[in-house]
Amino acid sequence: MAFIGIISDSKSEKIIKMVLDEKLDKSNNIIIINSKSVDNLRNIKFETLLIANNNSIITENKEALAKIVSNTKYLIINADIELELHLEEQVELNVITFGFNSKATITASSVEDDILLCIQRNIKDINENMIEQQEMKIRFFGENIGINTNNLMGISAILLLYGKISQKN
Repeated sequence: MAFIGIISDSKSEKIIKMVLDEKLDKSNNIIIINSKSVDNLRNIKFETLLIANNNSIITENKEALAKIVSNTKYLIINADIELELHLEEQVELNVITFGFNSKATITASSVEDDILLCIQRNIKDINENMIEQQEMKIRFFGENIGINTNNLMGISAILLLYGKISQKN
């Protein structure tokens, strides 16, 4: 059983959780981390942690968030936000960035009618398989789901890690 944590604004976190619940195996527990729960979750070992945007959880709970990150295997983080995390110990962490930042691991090369994701660096998934650099069209959301492109890139990163998006389109 894997724990997947989500840190986002309250509107987006519900949509992100809904999509991940639908797309991932039921053996994964998706936990929304908010200002009320962050202290209680500091000792949970998350397999994956998604930090989708900068909100009060990050700025007001730096110590608890650093502890959560230090117990995480995969950190998927929006490269377009400023985040200062001071980890006290050496941690083995796989970091995947996403966003419109040109140095992000996953970025969108087109956001017109369809979203074309660009994977700019190889990524090892949870089964140690290599996801190679490529562009892929993403078409797994219904109309009017209310999800922005940045969150779509974050969700796509998780689904890539868990083998739920095909590499070959």
